[in-house]
Amino acid sequence: MVTVEELRKCKKADAELIQAVKNRINEICSDYDEHNHIEDGFGFEYRGVCYDVKEGDESEWTDEGKYQYQDITYQLVSYDKNIEDYPNEESIIDRFDLFIILSVTRSGSYFTDYNYLYDKPTIQTATLVHIPKKVIPAHDEVRFVKEM
Repeated sequence: MVTVEELRKCKKADAELIQAVKNRINEICSDYDEHNHIEDGFGFEYRGVCYDVKEGDESEWTDEGKYQYQDITYQLVSYDKNIEDYPNEESIIDRFDLFIILSVTRSGSYFTDYNYLYDKPTIQTATLVHIPKKVIPAHDEVRFVKEM
């Protein structure tokens, strides 16, 4: 997950960029899908800038019997297409405070193959929240706020 120091370096996504990301999600993702469209072909151009996502974090699989659940977190980045056709450490221009959460459900087993179902991704912005001194010293924390 993103640290306080990393979030301080991120650019703030404005309302128009957030709407462009929502539009892109609506173009490529249905409510439930058997294919992860976020990793394969999420990239888009907006205001002459290329945007895509970088995977940030994968939660552990939660086993609830027949089904297992996991969340994958992606961070929105802008990148220079003249360097690479995809975002990597050399081509990334900016990282944003905008995160896309993809919930995954799988059934099956190691022995019989897994069937994956991807929910429609949700968008969250990360903000810093200052925690005042009480029992532990004052510090900042990263909090995620769901974008509707």
